[in-house]
Amino acid sequence: MKLYRHSDSNDVLLLLMNIKHKLEYTILRSTIFFINLLPVPVILFLCSAVGYVAWVVFPFRIKVAYKNLSTVFPEMDHPAKIRLLRRVYLQFTRTFGLVFILHRKSLTRLVKNARITGREKLDHALGQGKGVILTTIHASWFEAYFAWFNLTGLPTSLIYKKQSNPLSDEFFVRQRRHFGSSLEQLSSYEGMTVYQEALAKNRLLIVSLDQSYTGTGTSVKFFNQPLACAKGSALLHLRSGAPVMTSVYYMQDGELHIDFDTVDLPEYSAINEENINDISTRCIQLYEPFVRQHPEQWFSLFHRLWSKTGYTRVKRSLRQIFF
Repeated sequence: MKLYRHSDSNDVLLLLMNIKHKLEYTILRSTIFFINLLPVPVILFLCSAVGYVAWVVFPFRIKVAYKNLSTVFPEMDHPAKIRLLRRVYLQFTRTFGLVFILHRKSLTRLVKNARITGREKLDHALGQGKGVILTTIHASWFEAYFAWFNLTGLPTSLIYKKQSNPLSDEFFVRQRRHFGSSLEQLSSYEGMTVYQEALAKNRLLIVSLDQSYTGTGTSVKFFNQPLACAKGSALLHLRSGAPVMTSVYYMQDGELHIDFDTVDLPEYSAINEENINDISTRCIQLYEPFVRQHPEQWFSLFHRLWSKTGYTRVKRSLRQIFF
């Protein structure tokens, strides 16, 4: 009788995973190919239609989004939150479609002509020669934000979480290179030494604050609720002395806006949890006004930020769904 070896099982699982990745990648590329055959107004119409259908039939993570909205807007009543969520779903799908056609002249021009606030502060921080820890949070127009750094030629390093599908991950890495080569992409698994090296080369280092990929974030108050905030920005500042800045990106009145600002920090004498928490708190709380002003463009609205459990059914009347 032939024995079933453990290595055989691993080989089968690896084969199935490769097939799954190739199938997902084929669907992704086919979708992108189809989208690029269409004019922009048609793409916007179709994406809005998809968002509307999703809102009516299968509102993805509506329980999470509703609870997060309740945290951000504790004063908002139920009907108002449902109306806002409807806009969120339409905005999300429209942005999703436009991500794949950023290379078109009209959208590339949108990025090139972005309204920038605080560029002088960014240049001043780089002038210190220590690099800049450029914090941000996840918003809908993230690909346009990344493209801007490539188009301007600013030496920038992006810490990002690799996708589980290596084929799709490599595709998005290549797509960002379409706009230039000044943006290098560093995996969130690279480690602090690599990030410090980027700062030592006087580069901008983009770090997202509203998610902790390792699960070892420091607990801070975000909208008066405890949130596990990534420690990286604080640790890098304490180790390198690099200045810390905030950045937000959003669409308003048909224009892309990118706003930079400094984070005022005191002198710290030690690398400890207290100082890490203080820096992280000072940074992330600066993003509260942006989230309240542009909640429909805050991508992390669909993420389980404050809690992994406790999400209840969201009641929607037919009138609230369709009107």
